[in-house]
Amino acid sequence: MGVHYIYFLLVLLAVVLYWLAKRNAKSSVGRTIYKKTGIHTEYLSIDLEKGHVTGRVSYQGKVYMLVYVDVKADTVKVKGSIQELTHLTDNMTEEDYIEVLRTTARFYIENGISNPDAYYREQVNSN
Repeated sequence: MGVHYIYFLLVLLAVVLYWLAKRNAKSSVGRTIYKKTGIHTEYLSIDLEKGHVTGRVSYQGKVYMLVYVDVKADTVKVKGSIQELTHLTDNMTEEDYIEVLRTTARFYIENGISNPDAYYREQVNSN
């Protein structure tokens, strides 16, 4: 009985020490909170042959910015601004929105995606 009791105490001590170490250890896991801003981004046209993509940023039905991306020439033209909406975006600037549109345009052209809605629907259904 004495050996089993000592073994039980050692196991219990190991479990308690493990629990304390886990509780006090800093977590390397973060958390991201996604919050709707009401800002809507859509891709109006995707010309795979020319490598041109036109994106639109709107809020409450009003168009604030059009972004024309020429993927082949690696150029971006912007018409309008979302400066007055930045209070809704927390940490995203207008330049961040333009970069998202440019990067997504490149993804669509490089992967031959002319209909993003159909592409994403297919991705969801294949999983």
